[in-house]
Amino acid sequence: MKKTMKKFSTAACVLGLSTIGLMSVDVTKAASDTAQALAVVTAAINIAQVSDLDFGSSVQGDAASTVAPGDGTAAEFAVTGQANTAYTITLPADATVTMITGAGATADEQIGVNSFVSTPAAGANGLLDGSGAQTLNVGATRDALSATQVAGNYSANFTVDVVY
Repeated sequence: MKKTMKKFSTAACVLGLSTIGLMSVDVTKAASDTAQALAVVTAAINIAQVSDLDFGSSVQGDAASTVAPGDGTAAEFAVTGQANTAYTITLPADATVTMITGAGATADEQIGVNSFVSTPAAGANGLLDGSGAQTLNVGATRDALSATQVAGNYSANFTVDVVY
């Protein structure tokens, strides 16, 4: 019986090893490699108002008045962000900015501001310099004043957007 048991043990061992051999992975058919996870962090783009758009003084009945981006009374903004990076400028659309005086309840207490233009021009035309800065100048056209325009100080806020 000892001999039979020894033969049985030996056979079981050989069978077990051959089964393990069948289950093992053929390393010649497997491969692996590595890659890096990468990211670039860009400095946030910022815009800061330096000076206002100033149409100056006018009298009732005056024609429309335009301030070009290169004029000394154009609005000026400082744009900062990632050096040598292009950005897009968005200006107010026509009929979205109205200066008012008093309550602004009547047409004679309102003055429209339209045809906004900038230097650099609106659209994908901004480019920050090597230090990550650029000056953005904005001009526009003030509507003609009525003969009964209410005398006073008129103002309105407008928004200029910049985005990478």
